Amino acid sequence: MLVFFVGGLGAFASLDRLLGDARFSLLSRPASGEVVFLEIDSQSLTQVGVWPWPRQQHGEILDKLMALGAADVAFDIDFSSRSTDDGDAAFEAALARAGGFTYLASFQQASGASGRLTLNMPLPRFLAQGTPVLVNVGTDSQGLVVSVPAALQTATGTIPALPAALSGRSEGQPEVLVDYGIDIGTIDRIPVAALLNGTVEPERITGKQVIVGAGAIELRDIFAVPRFGFVPGPLIQAAATETLKSGRTLSTWSGWVGLVAALALASACALLGRRLIPPVAAALAGAAILAAELASLGAYGLSGLLVDTAAFHVSVLALLTLHTVNAFLTEYAARQRAQARLAYLARHDGVTGLLSRHGLIEALRWSAGPHTVLTIQLLRLDLVRGALGQEVHDRTLKLFGERFDMLDLGKLALIGEDRFALALPARLVKLEVDRLALRLRSAVEPELAVDGHVVHADIAIGAAVGDDAAEALVGRAELALARALSRCCSTPVMFTIELDTEIDRRRRMDAGLRKALASGTLGVVFQPQVRLADGEIVGVEALVRWHDPELGTVSPADFIPLAEESGLIVPLGAFVLVEACREVATWEWTGKLAVNVSPAQVQLTDVATTVEAALAISGLPPKRLEIEVTESLLVDPTGRIDRMVETLRQRGIGVAIDDFGSGYSALSYLSTFAFDKLKIDQSFVRTLAAGTAQANVVQSIVELARKLGKSTVAEGVETEEQRALLIGMGCETGQGYLFSRPMAGSEMARLVARRKAG
Repeated sequence: MLVFFVGGLGAFASLDRLLGDARFSLLSRPASGEVVFLEIDSQSLTQVGVWPWPRQQHGEILDKLMALGAADVAFDIDFSSRSTDDGDAAFEAALARAGGFTYLASFQQASGASGRLTLNMPLPRFLAQGTPVLVNVGTDSQGLVVSVPAALQTATGTIPALPAALSGRSEGQPEVLVDYGIDIGTIDRIPVAALLNGTVEPERITGKQVIVGAGAIELRDIFAVPRFGFVPGPLIQAAATETLKSGRTLSTWSGWVGLVAALALASACALLGRRLIPPVAAALAGAAILAAELASLGAYGLSGLLVDTAAFHVSVLALLTLHTVNAFLTEYAARQRAQARLAYLARHDGVTGLLSRHGLIEALRWSAGPHTVLTIQLLRLDLVRGALGQEVHDRTLKLFGERFDMLDLGKLALIGEDRFALALPARLVKLEVDRLALRLRSAVEPELAVDGHVVHADIAIGAAVGDDAAEALVGRAELALARALSRCCSTPVMFTIELDTEIDRRRRMDAGLRKALASGTLGVVFQPQVRLADGEIVGVEALVRWHDPELGTVSPADFIPLAEESGLIVPLGAFVLVEACREVATWEWTGKLAVNVSPAQVQLTDVATTVEAALAISGLPPKRLEIEVTESLLVDPTGRIDRMVETLRQRGIGVAIDDFGSGYSALSYLSTFAFDKLKIDQSFVRTLAAGTAQANVVQSIVELARKLGKSTVAEGVETEEQRALLIGMGCETGQGYLFSRPMAGSEMARLVARRKAG
């Protein structure tokens, strides 16, 4: 609305003029040819040699025009003052000879300092022979001649405008809008000199209406008009006459239509809001402007309606600008919020709202002096995730975090899965750390009600003290926590120099393992699986061995967990699988090869694809391969392990549950899991003796497997007594030092060959 108000003050007049000129040009048409402009041009002035011309000259012009058969003659020349008696008499006589077909100019002009309008009329003696006509023009705010008055009311009567008199029409309007769509360049312009010299073709005059007036620039009867720039006043009268002769009345349309259209467009933008993206808004704005121009062009072409569209166009562009700016500001604000959110999430955990590892380390960097960092592992929350789902797990984690935070002991952060860190700006001794641990443990001891479920938890704690770099201090606290977890310590484990040595060893172990994988210096050994009843080797288990030039022989119990943490378990597992399959495929033996797959392998890679590749490379029949998975993998809400096992069994590959009894799988999982064999954990077998609790557990596992239709393998068999007890329980297969230690492939090949020959 403001744009239209400003437009009403003429702010967009220049743009409207340009647009109007363009419409006139696009729909340009020639003049009718019925009106002729007899022009007093520079050549004519030179020929006559004096100005104002003697009235005899005008009389001669009139006589010649009438002689050539002009229908009407209109003089756009001031005859309001007396000239010489001879001259006035000569012109009067010429008017009389014309027989009343002559129109003489009358005009209003401001006079004196007061600016009052006075009417200049031809001399009465001339009016007795001719008709007065008004030759005033109307200008717009830019000084352009856009109209002529239709008539002038005087005390003595009505004076018609020259165009109205020549056309015989005034259309009942106070003014006549000049149609500049008529190409005034097609109006015949004849120099007066040509008429006086007798060089004008008669057909250019005969039957035509002739307007006689000044065309020379020096006579200053020049006006600015739309489309054509500066033109003589008589030519404007001719254009107005052509307008009336065309029978089409021009009219203008007020700006309210454009205002309504602009308001409708603004309402649409407001309704669409952010859904209207800037490129689409720009396209719509362009379409709206184009539609407005086409409509305006059509209105002018079909009904002579002149519509000013500049205010509408400016409104559309203003709306587009506002919408674009608003979209930019909205996007900028959203980006700022997103960046703030990302900055927050970079320093905070999204579930608990506590500091993240990065946030804690950053906070420690800004805090000078020694610190004590405690790492707190919530135990058994993985069971909550497996049994109740991720949402309940996250809610539980958040509630425990709130309990720790309420203790207000220091900076609290969640730095890993179910792992918190607490940083205090002081160097605490072991006794003070133990007291803190009691407060932390007391915070988790009360059971927690989460969405209708009761959750119990315990914690393990590691601690590090010093003024070292923040990353190092947190890392040392985590190493102490790892020691606490491995030893099931109920009290905090403090970081010591020995643990620092262990860090260095793990670092060197990681680097060495990577080199070993790259160079192929790892080895695969085999331990036989023996049928307890007769001692026949029915299978072998592939085990990886590593001897490093610097570290010496490294136990699998050390480097396998490290490989799982670093992701090296994927290439390591693939290496063992391929090497074992390739070795066993060359033996003169038909027993089964067992290869262990760790939980990390299942999470990080497609085990079934890796197995397929190993079989293809080695040529080992699928039915001779058995994949061992740990009991913990049975608790898998994602279904990933089930899909893997289904793919393996479809290929004829066996599946065994390794270390059964040491994990925490529910019987419901065991009853639905598609396995072939249970391997009884060696922790039950090595201490196996008649009448003991271990014997009862092993007996129960064997009976459970038999009822499920599965076979059993007892790991860790070391004595004949254990072998006899296992046979009595119904266990089919044993594995352990009683039968053989793990050995190289070539030795195992000779062993199975001897057993077969024997």
